[in-house]
Amino acid sequence: MSGVTGRTVEKCIAVYEAAERDPELFGEVVAYLERSENFHDAHNRMKRVADIDRVRRLAPTQGLFATVILDPPWQDESVSENQRPPYATMTVEEIAAVPVPSWIGDQAHIYCHAPGPWVPTAAELLERWGFSYKQLLTWRKPRISMGRYFRPIGEHILFGTRGGLMLARQDLATIFEGPAGSHSEKPDAFYSLVREASPGPYGEAFQRQAREGFVNLYGPAPASEAAA
Repeated sequence: MSGVTGRTVEKCIAVYEAAERDPELFGEVVAYLERSENFHDAHNRMKRVADIDRVRRLAPTQGLFATVILDPPWQDESVSENQRPPYATMTVEEIAAVPVPSWIGDQAHIYCHAPGPWVPTAAELLERWGFSYKQLLTWRKPRISMGRYFRPIGEHILFGTRGGLMLARQDLATIFEGPAGSHSEKPDAFYSLVREASPGPYGEAFQRQAREGFVNLYGPAPASEAAA
């Protein structure tokens, strides 16, 4: 493996170690690595397969929440598998089937994260879940991102209401700033904004990182459900 970086070697080792732990789950990833010799893509595939397996073991949390947050793992069908992110993604219909109505009462707020191309689709999903779309918030990031047309420097969050529930404050801006984390992790500034604007209890689906006061809307399923 002359001429490769230490990080590349680490990725290669990680793929083989995963296959040793679970040959059935990661065997195809090793086969892809040996066939293509593309260490980066193989490593991303390994992480995606592991995340898909993790998602299979989850079940919706029981309970009602006044405010729900969703950061859907949007699946872009126009890109190849190698261009997809290193985590499990979902089609629009799979996202639409998320049991949002079971988590809310007659009055509630929703925040749905959506990259620019997905904003119209996200607005339709809010309606399907029983919310009225009200406003587009923007997380302004410190640096420019990749894009097919214009290069985005932010990410959008669609805000919606159910039952006419108003904001706790009327002086909050639609733009906030915060650093970009790993794998779609959201900044503290977003959660501070939600706390200031919307009532609890708070629930968050597709949670990237545990946050105090925000209940993860998916948890480990019983063994029988995970197997099914």
